[in-house]
Amino acid sequence: MSVSPPRRRRQKQGEIFMSEITNRFCDSTGYAELSLKQYGRFTGDADETLLPFLTENTIVVYVTGEGGSVKLGASVHTIEPGMVVVLFPGQCVNCSALAGGKSGGMWMELSGDAVPAVLQRAGLTPQKPTLMPTVPAEQSEAAALFASLTDPAQEYGPLCATGKAMQILDCLLRETPRPVQPKVANLQRYYVDKSIRFIETKYPQDISVEDVAEYCGLNRSYLGKLFRDATGMTTQEYLIRHRMKIACSYLERAAAPIAAIARSVGYPNQLHFSRAFHKVFGIPPREWQKRNRKV
Repeated sequence: MSVSPPRRRRQKQGEIFMSEITNRFCDSTGYAELSLKQYGRFTGDADETLLPFLTENTIVVYVTGEGGSVKLGASVHTIEPGMVVVLFPGQCVNCSALAGGKSGGMWMELSGDAVPAVLQRAGLTPQKPTLMPTVPAEQSEAAALFASLTDPAQEYGPLCATGKAMQILDCLLRETPRPVQPKVANLQRYYVDKSIRFIETKYPQDISVEDVAEYCGLNRSYLGKLFRDATGMTTQEYLIRHRMKIACSYLERAAAPIAAIARSVGYPNQLHFSRAFHKVFGIPPREWQKRNRKV
């Protein structure tokens, strides 16, 4: 992964920061990507109409001016201060300020398959591209983060800028009037898959079944029943077996000490690891390594 410092270029009555890094993470359906392409601020004079332009990526705008209108394709939307407007890819956009007022906004351009899914959870779609958060602008975390990200006096590296962009999206979900839950055909399977992804992502850490249940927002006993019905084993058994599977792959190929392998799969204590390994395979990890080591 290559990371380059942000580049700055000026536009009329505004400044644009160029900064791109792709973030790959696990969402409710698998792995997805999100990239912050660029970000900045803009202002417009009274009665000024911006020339139409065609969007290539998704642009999220937090309106700071006195309002106006935006034409997205064939639809015209009234915009107000504190409103969030999303310009989706492939849309022809035409903006204008209200008579006697000034337009203005803070914006970020995003790409990646995770973007539409995240925005949809906030109720933002090409058919409904505007949102008035439940939190006033002066109390909005999203607005504060937008202001920080697009502050001309600040220069953020790509990692920091991408982090702020993801925080903004997270805040929009929390500040939306009615967050939309992901649609799944089988809700029980959804929670089982979600817990499996958590285990397979976090197994190197010292996590417990309680952590898995908390992540899913379920009672431990209820999650355990769902998990057993779907997989034939408890959540704890799956966590241990996944860790042992990864440990075996290390034991086959690596000459690392058992203690190091134990730590790499979430066991700070080598003795606890050896006991768990012996319980699963019937022999100590060192003996298993001697029998299965690939030269």
